[in-house]
Amino acid sequence: MNDQVRIDAAWRHHDFRALVIENRFLRLIVLPELGGKLWSLVYKPVDREIFWHNPRMAPRPAFYGAAYDDWFCGGWDELFPNDAPTTFAGDAYPDHGEWWAMPFAWEIATQRADEVTLRLWRAGIVTNTFVERWITVRAGEARVELRYRIRNDGPQPLDFLWKLHPALAISPHARIELPDCAVLPDPAFNERLDKQPFAWPHARSAQGEMVDMRVVPPVSAAACDFYYATDLAEGWCALTDEQAGYRFKLTFDPALFRSVWVFGAYGGWRGHYVAILEPCTGYPYRLEDAVTQGTASRLGAGEEIETTVAVSLAGERRD
Repeated sequence: MNDQVRIDAAWRHHDFRALVIENRFLRLIVLPELGGKLWSLVYKPVDREIFWHNPRMAPRPAFYGAAYDDWFCGGWDELFPNDAPTTFAGDAYPDHGEWWAMPFAWEIATQRADEVTLRLWRAGIVTNTFVERWITVRAGEARVELRYRIRNDGPQPLDFLWKLHPALAISPHARIELPDCAVLPDPAFNERLDKQPFAWPHARSAQGEMVDMRVVPPVSAAACDFYYATDLAEGWCALTDEQAGYRFKLTFDPALFRSVWVFGAYGGWRGHYVAILEPCTGYPYRLEDAVTQGTASRLGAGEEIETTVAVSLAGERRD
């Protein structure tokens, strides 16, 4: 069996450059010109696309400052330094941050039979920052490693939210997994809950009934969930679909990514059916609110963050 890893930079997808990295377990497609988006992740043992793709909108060029939801085609984006659009410290921050609509420069940093590493980078638009990301796939591993470095080149400290944003394909057989944590529902969406804090995984419905938040409702539920998992016992989140035969697990440093936001659209937001597991350096989604309540993150002048995140895929079929 071919146990090598390879990269092909000659492809295009909806007129974007598409960088294809694969080994015998997975195939990853990166669109560097669209925010460095991780567009597709296929788990080959069960021939399963892990990421959700908007059935009504393919990837298309976005302009800086566009309304994110109207360009949300799926895959894995990254948000920095904010989520909701805002004017903060005298600067206008665009919807869902300044990275997702902008092109990233790229190079193949390592290309061997046992390892491929892709490096992407760009400077901020409003923020005086510089971000680098290394994506590594190794032979014989159902795993993608992402190493980051973010530097504040400005003369002042920078308050920020940095959030990973993988949109995941779901079914009624899927289950959302989190470590022991406290959960704060956001007042937005959450029509099916009583909107009170709870300990994972059991919340209460608006009618006072127990709700197991691990269970993914069917699209016919026409519901939405949006909540922040905080006080994480460990740094990971996952989605499992035993019928489809896989588990997606995202691991991270919980000292940096101190919360996991979960947005579940179960037919209730624009009719979509998707779960987004979002490790973030703070909460809630309005940066000014996070700063006020002391739950944002701060990068000092000249300081940098360096961290590694990993995605692992595994079989989970039960007969």
